[in-house]
Amino acid sequence: MNEMQTHVSTILAQLMREASADQRRTKRSAARLAIAEAIRNGTLAPGDYLPSETWLTQILGVSLGTVQAALRQLQQMGTIVRRRGDGTRVASTEPLGSEVWHFRFLDKDTGQPMRISNEHVWIDRIAEAGPWLDYLGASNDCVRIRRSLTMQDGTPVGAEMFINADHVRGLEDVDPRELNMVNIRPYLEENYNLAVVGATHLVQTRDIDVGSGKIFGLKSGETVFEIHAKAYTIDRAPIYFQRIFVSSDACNLSF
Repeated sequence: MNEMQTHVSTILAQLMREASADQRRTKRSAARLAIAEAIRNGTLAPGDYLPSETWLTQILGVSLGTVQAALRQLQQMGTIVRRRGDGTRVASTEPLGSEVWHFRFLDKDTGQPMRISNEHVWIDRIAEAGPWLDYLGASNDCVRIRRSLTMQDGTPVGAEMFINADHVRGLEDVDPRELNMVNIRPYLEENYNLAVVGATHLVQTRDIDVGSGKIFGLKSGETVFEIHAKAYTIDRAPIYFQRIFVSSDACNLSF
């Protein structure tokens, strides 16, 4: 093991201990968050290879299945790239697949996809009226997943996903940290059999309101893209309504 490998192993082991300190967090989530933090803090840079899966089991102190599940979730987020015969690398210039977003944020200077480096998640159940109810046709409450995201260049992004509560029973009771750095789309398919096959979009610009600005770390009054996405099943049945806020000065959009 060379000096760089030793350094990466030491940092990952420390991050795993920190992520595992909360006994309510699953080993898979702790492993996922430890690796994600090593990428966020620069221990693993874009294009760097991660330790092998077997090596990660020793560094993180978890089973091979746990490592593979954590890596699969990071792959679904577009954080890492896994190719047979080439190992696992931190994503760099590869285009984000459609399974990550229905659209892409592109850096205005380079045109490269902007990737998520950190996020905070809240889950609640609401009965507020809004365009989500018109689309979902929900007769009862909706479960709302709120995410405050930070892209790799520091750009803040706010996201709210609304789902008919009847279709995701118990989701509001899930520890939000279990969805941190997790792609919600495959999570819904794996846990609730809600498979997204497509979405329609509406993009508009507006000045962010004070409340949303505080929640998502955006400057009150700044002009943002507000993106509405309506996701549906193969039978065109609605799955979720999502709205996303990002500064119009920070990036370009691609669909």
